[in-house]
Amino acid sequence: MGRNYQVLLVDPDVDHRAQLKQLLGSLATGVVGEASYGIEASRLAAELQPDVVLVHVEEPLAVALRTLEVVQRAAPRATPLVVSRLTDADVVQRVMLAGARGFVTLPTSADLLDRTLRTARDRHSESLDRALSSDPPDAACVAGTIITVFGPKGGVGKTTLATNLAIAVAGSTGARVALVDVDAYFGDVAITMGIEAEHTLPDLLDALAAGQQVDLGTYLVRHPSGLYVLPARHTGNVEATPRAEAIASLLRRLAGSFDFLIVDTPGTFGPQVAAALDESTTALLVTSADMASVKDARMSLTSLQRDGFDEDRLKLVVNHATNANSVTDADLARAVGYDIFWTFPHDKAVPNSTQRGEPLVLHQPRARMAVEVQALAAHLGGAAPARDEGAAFGWFRRRK
Repeated sequence: MGRNYQVLLVDPDVDHRAQLKQLLGSLATGVVGEASYGIEASRLAAELQPDVVLVHVEEPLAVALRTLEVVQRAAPRATPLVVSRLTDADVVQRVMLAGARGFVTLPTSADLLDRTLRTARDRHSESLDRALSSDPPDAACVAGTIITVFGPKGGVGKTTLATNLAIAVAGSTGARVALVDVDAYFGDVAITMGIEAEHTLPDLLDALAAGQQVDLGTYLVRHPSGLYVLPARHTGNVEATPRAEAIASLLRRLAGSFDFLIVDTPGTFGPQVAAALDESTTALLVTSADMASVKDARMSLTSLQRDGFDEDRLKLVVNHATNANSVTDADLARAVGYDIFWTFPHDKAVPNSTQRGEPLVLHQPRARMAVEVQALAAHLGGAAPARDEGAAFGWFRRRK
């Protein structure tokens, strides 16, 4: 290579990361840091300023691509290089549009990785000499993954999914995770989780609007699971709905402190939901199998597609809240006009868990719903491969 390049290795799979590190060890490179997706990668990139950031891109693609983008803002002089087992043209195009300077298909050889890395670094260095100033990187670019759970109507199990998913992501990744209830006055996250809060989302927004220097930690409740929660207000008068700009700014700020931010939203579309969706790495649209919910989901998807919302970030989730219908997932996909990302089975344990304020993934982890939530959390957190269509209870299929 002509010089000993310093490489930051980004890969959520610890075992695979070790294999890549061994491969790089046979080249004229030095692995100066290792990270998973998200805020850990962007923070290390900003701190280390490596020559090369080598990112292993796998599903969930949205999280991997988001990581690829943020590490470039954190370390603009580093050459982004991708290795992946995903080889179809659509994936390669998305990776290159996200800023990668080279793409290596796995499995690979040390010689091919060497040549690709050297060529990518040389070309990137030439363009940097012409276009990049010597200004230091902006620390504000560091951001975690934001997963927003939303639905066009209430009663589809949105809050139950958000609370259980947040706990499961924290458990499966070991990362710092926060759950935010942006339904400022009518949100039920606190009740669903059985927690009491001294400070709430409206309190925090009021303090920020007044120009106060706030410690975010004083507004967050630490759940016994290790999850941090910013709940809605349940006492006092209902005041004006928070401005969308304030919600978006707060989510960006929180994403600078947490690896994952799970956002629960109001049960109707509005500016606050739109703001959360705009900030999201992944948006989970939750619907049940009844006719009204399917109609609303179809309208929501059509509206978001018309407005140019990135389909790679938009995932359709079906919650079979009752067993009163015989509609299949294939029927639902045709009716909505969109592939189903994940399915949750009817589970009689869910309403009992909600009434007791005891999240299902903690108190009945082997319940059918809990098993699926844990599988989804592992997938979104980068700790598990994509689900095969037809797997028990739930399934995953990447949209073409």
